[in-house]
Amino acid sequence: MKKGKTYILVTVLLLVAMAFAGILAACGGDEATDETSPSPEATSAADIAQEILGKAPSGLAAEIVERGSVLVSTDANYAPQSSVNQDTGELEGFDIDTALAMGEALGLEIEFKKVQWETVIPGLQTGKWDVSIGSMTITEEREKTVDFTEPYYYTSGQVFVKKGGPQITGVADLAGKTVGVGAATTYYDFLKAESEADVKTYPTDADAFPDLRNGNLDFAMTAGPTGQQAILEGQPFDFSGAPLYYEDLAFAINQGEGDWLQMLDYAVMKMHEDGTLTELSKKWYNGLDLTVKE
Repeated sequence: MKKGKTYILVTVLLLVAMAFAGILAACGGDEATDETSPSPEATSAADIAQEILGKAPSGLAAEIVERGSVLVSTDANYAPQSSVNQDTGELEGFDIDTALAMGEALGLEIEFKKVQWETVIPGLQTGKWDVSIGSMTITEEREKTVDFTEPYYYTSGQVFVKKGGPQITGVADLAGKTVGVGAATTYYDFLKAESEADVKTYPTDADAFPDLRNGNLDFAMTAGPTGQQAILEGQPFDFSGAPLYYEDLAFAINQGEGDWLQMLDYAVMKMHEDGTLTELSKKWYNGLDLTVKE
């Protein structure tokens, strides 16, 4: 009996030792796997593109990822969206910060191209820049020549008047009045289609402000935040009436670049979800969150 008990005890100890060795081997195997598997925190542009698309990028997206940078067009005379800081000489504004945040989301460096507004779409079509992040309104006419991301914010089409000037009650009140707008803008298209105003165009919306200030225009029309910024900077203007309409604004790219569009839509979605766009809107638009429709 004693011998049998000893045999059983030895057998049990051997089995325990084997099981313990198996546990150690399994742990060792896990460690080896961790050392060779890709990091879940990978932030290279190529890895991010692969994750978004489920494959390696193609077309313009592949060129951008390989280059490691993206060319962003911006009209630098459009505060608070995009302008040159007079003290530092650097670009600043809501669209500038949005572009930088997009680059961070996609693991890409940002290179800005300062351009006049009317050249933005032709430049996209000829490959002079990769994307417009410049508060472009989505319209049916523009969708014939460029592709848009989902909207990243919303803004108003607003009429402004020299301080103390008349308040309009609607678009009919602009009949026979001289209204300044930026060339190739939705404000120009709207006024030509919906009003009997005498529409005068400028390279960009803000270029109409000196003529409005000097009395050479009856009104100017631009985005509500753009006119508001001019007022905050001390220019003698007032809002004239309620906004005439609201607009969906989006990034624009050349047509036919599906992978690049999908990557940009991912960045816009991410910036909406994590609050980046709301934070930037409040920073540049006097505490207003323009990333949600009223």
